[in-house]
Amino acid sequence: MKPTRRILAMTTASLFIASAAHGQTPAAPATPQAEAARTVITSSDQLPRRTVTLERLPSEYLTGPREALRPLADGLEANLRADLARFDIRDAATLRGYYGTLLTLAQFKGDWAAVPALVERLRGLQDKPGPRATTGMLAQLLADRQTAGRDAAWVRAEVEKRYGALVWADAADNIKGTKSQFELLNPALVLGSFQQQVDVMARNMNLTVPESIVNAIIGARLQNELVMPLKAEIVAGLQAVIDRQAPAAAKPDIWTPRQFAIPATARAAEVGIGIWDSGVDLALFKPTPGRGIAFDRESRPAQALLRPLGEAEPRWPQLRQLVKGAMDLRSALDTEDARRLKQAVGSLRADQVKAFQEDLGLVSLYTHGTHVAGIAVEGNPFARVYTASMLWEHRSEPVRPTEEMSRRTAAAYKQIVQSFKDQKLRVVNMSWRYGTSAYEGMLAWHNVGATPDERKKLAQRLFAIERDALREAIASAPEILFIAGSGNEDNSADFEDYIPAGFQLPNLLTVGAVDRAGEETSFSTFGKTVVLHANGFEVDSLLPGGDRIKFSGTSMASPQVANAAAKLFALKPTLTVAQVREALLKGADQRGRVNLVNPRRSAELLDIRL
Repeated sequence: MKPTRRILAMTTASLFIASAAHGQTPAAPATPQAEAARTVITSSDQLPRRTVTLERLPSEYLTGPREALRPLADGLEANLRADLARFDIRDAATLRGYYGTLLTLAQFKGDWAAVPALVERLRGLQDKPGPRATTGMLAQLLADRQTAGRDAAWVRAEVEKRYGALVWADAADNIKGTKSQFELLNPALVLGSFQQQVDVMARNMNLTVPESIVNAIIGARLQNELVMPLKAEIVAGLQAVIDRQAPAAAKPDIWTPRQFAIPATARAAEVGIGIWDSGVDLALFKPTPGRGIAFDRESRPAQALLRPLGEAEPRWPQLRQLVKGAMDLRSALDTEDARRLKQAVGSLRADQVKAFQEDLGLVSLYTHGTHVAGIAVEGNPFARVYTASMLWEHRSEPVRPTEEMSRRTAAAYKQIVQSFKDQKLRVVNMSWRYGTSAYEGMLAWHNVGATPDERKKLAQRLFAIERDALREAIASAPEILFIAGSGNEDNSADFEDYIPAGFQLPNLLTVGAVDRAGEETSFSTFGKTVVLHANGFEVDSLLPGGDRIKFSGTSMASPQVANAAAKLFALKPTLTVAQVREALLKGADQRGRVNLVNPRRSAELLDIRL
C-alpha cells in the first residue's frame, strides 16, 4: 500500500477488544419491504463522511472523565445504527467495521448483554477460518468476566481453555498474532500516538475531526481500562495454548514443491525484472544497464535508488534487530531480538513514541523493496534487476496533496513505464496499493476542504489524475507483464477504487496471499481482480546489506508470481505476455476463491522442460 501513513496507527489491542475484525450493531432482520427500501451501497465512495467537534484534544479524553465521552459515543452509535437502517451495504469488511464499532461502544457503556449477539454477527461476516474462529473471543471473555465478577486468574484459565478448544490449523496464526500484539501493549505508546500525532491533526482541524477519531479514543480508553490490567494473564494463557502444540501440528508445505530453480548452466536468456517499490540495494543483484529511476515524496526526480536512512543510519543495527524481533514475536518465537523489542516498546515514554514509530516506518520503507527484489529473482541466475524507487513519506505528517503534485505523480508514472520499455523489461512487480481514502486522510490532516464531502470530491479528483495516468502507462507497454499485490486489509477490492490492484488489463495480474499450505491468509485482500495467489506468509528474503529475514504480506506474494513469469521468459524468450499470463492462470489450482499459482505446471503447459 502507498505508505502515505495512516492518520491513526494504533499498534494496540483495541482491535482485539473490538473483535480482531473491523466491524458495527445488529438490527433485527429486515422485512422484504424494508430491505427493498434501503439504498444499496456497492462502493465505499457512496457512504457518508462525518466530522465531530471535540471539546478538548483527543489525548485528553483518554484519562479525563468518562462523562465527557458519553455524548460522543451516543452520537457515533446513533449514526451507525441510522446507516445500517438506511443502507444495504454489500461489503462484509465494511459491515465488520460497523458492527465492530458497535461492539466497542457496548463495552464502553457496560452493556455486556449486547456482546454475544454482536460477536455472533461479526463471526457471520467472516469467511476465513482463522478470523471466524477467533473473532470476538476476548470481547466475549471480558464480558463474561464483568458480569460474573471473576478475578484475573480466571481470565488466564479461560484464555487457555477457549483458545485451546479451537482447531489449531485454523487458528494458529491468529493466536500467535494476538499474543504478539498483547506483548507489545504499553499505555505510553497509545498516549504518545495521540499526543504527537492525533492531537496534531485535531489542532490542524480546529478540533473538528473525522468521526472515526471518536471510535479510536474509546477503543484506546477501553484498552487501558479493561485489557492492560489483564495483559500478563492473557499472554500467559495464549502462550500455554501455543506450548501445547507439537511440531507435528505444523501445516503441510505444498508451496515449495511447486517452485523450480533454473541452473546456471541452463540454456536461457537474461530477463529484465522491474521492482517498482520503495528502493532496492542493487549491490545484492545483477542490475540491468540502466539500473533504475527514482522520485521523491513529492514525485520530483531523485538520485537515490536505495532509500537513504539519513540521520537514522547510525541506528540501523539496532533498528534491524527490532524488525527481526517483530517477526520473531509474530511467530511466537522467544528470541533475543524478540525480547529486545518487547523491552524497547515497554520502556517507551509518551514523548518518545513519534520518533520511535517514524524510525520503524523509515526502516519498513528502507527494507521493503530489497526484500521484494530478493523474492523476485530467487532461483533465477538470468534475472537482471531494474528499480523504480518511490521515496515515499515515512513521517507522521503527510505531504499536503495538491493538483500540481498529482499531475507530477501522473507524469512520473508515465516516465517510469517508459524507462521499463527502454530497458526492455519483461516483468515488473508492484507491491504497493492505494485509493482515494489515502488522500481523504491527508487532506483532513491539513484541514483542506470545508466539509467532509468537499474533501471526498477533491480526493477523488486528485486520485483520478494518478489512476488514469497509471492505467494508460501500463496499457502502453503490452510487451511487459505487470504483477501487483492485492493489499493486506482483508477486504474486497471490488468495494474500493484501488490502484494498481483494481485494474483489469491484459498485461496485469493481481495477486493475493496464501500460506505455505495454500490457505488464504487472514490479511489478504480479495475480489474479482485478484486472479492468482502465492505464498505471502513468513517469506524469507534479503535486507539491504545482505542479511535475511521473513516478512509477510501480499507484497511478498506478488513477487512470487513475478519470479515464475521471469523464469518462463528466461527459458523461452519468444513467449508473449499473453502466453505467459495464460499459462500462469491455467496452471493454477482453483480452491474456492483462491487460485494457487503452480510455476511447474505453467512451465509444462508451455512445453518447457525442467
